[in-house]
Amino acid sequence: MLRRYLGGVHPVSYKASTRRKPIVPLERPPEQVVIPLTMCTGGGSAAVVKPGDQVTVGQVIAKPLDMGVYVHASVSGRVRAIEPRPHPWGGKWDAIVIDNDGLDTPCPSLPGPMDWARMDRMEALQRICKAGITSMGGGASPTHLRIAKSVGRVDTLIVSAAECEPYLTADHRLLLEKGDQVLQSVQMLAQLLRADRAVLVVAGDKLNAVEFLERRLRRKRRSVELCTIQTRYPLGMEKQLVRTVTGREVPPGRSAIDVKCAVFNVATAYTVRQALLEGTPLTHRAVTVSGGAVARPRNLWVPIGTPLRCLLESSGGLREEPAVILTGGPMTGTVQTDLDAPVVKNTNALLCLTREERGSAGEPETVCVRCGHCVASCPMNLNPAFVYRAVRMGETERLPQLHLEDCMECGCCTYSCPSHIPLEDLVRQAKKLCQEGGNQG
Repeated sequence: MLRRYLGGVHPVSYKASTRRKPIVPLERPPEQVVIPLTMCTGGGSAAVVKPGDQVTVGQVIAKPLDMGVYVHASVSGRVRAIEPRPHPWGGKWDAIVIDNDGLDTPCPSLPGPMDWARMDRMEALQRICKAGITSMGGGASPTHLRIAKSVGRVDTLIVSAAECEPYLTADHRLLLEKGDQVLQSVQMLAQLLRADRAVLVVAGDKLNAVEFLERRLRRKRRSVELCTIQTRYPLGMEKQLVRTVTGREVPPGRSAIDVKCAVFNVATAYTVRQALLEGTPLTHRAVTVSGGAVARPRNLWVPIGTPLRCLLESSGGLREEPAVILTGGPMTGTVQTDLDAPVVKNTNALLCLTREERGSAGEPETVCVRCGHCVASCPMNLNPAFVYRAVRMGETERLPQLHLEDCMECGCCTYSCPSHIPLEDLVRQAKKLCQEGGNQG
């Protein structure tokens, strides 16, 4: 059955150029990888290697500080430097620079496979922690902490393969190429969390993946539900998934765990399986390289730390000057000005968009015509027009009444505005004004 939800927008998908392209390695391995010491929202890591050290694939090169994650070498070779380098999140952050020897020598101390049917939960969590796994669908929170927080507190596991932003197809290809392993990973996560129900969510535009997974489920008789959701952005957001799959409403300022649900991206779940059954840490990931300015759009399997420039080279380079370059999808992605910035653990796409594809995003703002499109498209039933008026008219005392804490910054309001008003940016400003007002109070 095709599930629906309220709000959202339906941008042109632009997935046709890569949805049939298998995930392939880079045509030429990077001569050098730049592995940032900060790759998750919890905090950074401290290097345990120094310039001149030889490293192997999967070797720990940095240990977590605060709520950070372990960082591993994605190629074998020699550590050239530990210094500030461009980061895809913006600015320059400390990174470990490794000269690739091209041998891909595996680390000899990687753990062996676990018997997941009889695995010890604490041992499994420790292995996931040491594998350095973070959320890979756009967020970057440490996965072992999310699992530990959810154990025994949830009855439903939701694994999302919705991939609702335009251009992105890496998760779609993962379903088609690693379907059995994906289904097994959902089962493993459900067992870890002690969840009664495990649901794999797929968007309705991935019918070949849905049919493929249904055949696998009938053949293997796995205890996983397949839920097909209406193709509409932002169906991949946590609160929308919970509401659509279970009918439960996540309260303002709360998360899925507060309504007994845990939500993970399919690539994250697959990586958890790799860590438990193969002892493999997170050193590589699938990245979609697409956009009208790319000569040969494709899905690539790349080492973490690979400069974005190398991804473009393996995709035939640029056919024309792009209007904007992004990591991530066009709705929530980050603008890139330096292609020396590397792939990090949550980099799921590199997009080079033409002026035509960028559409009205660069057009000048005009006056609000009170059309209500922003209200109709908001999946959280907020009123961005009221936020616009409060910020622009200086009526900041009204902001606490507008439930800004519910905004997911999905960008639907900005996308649907015919006046080209940057409503998402205004909501971010309003949030900061509320925080400043609260601190002063």
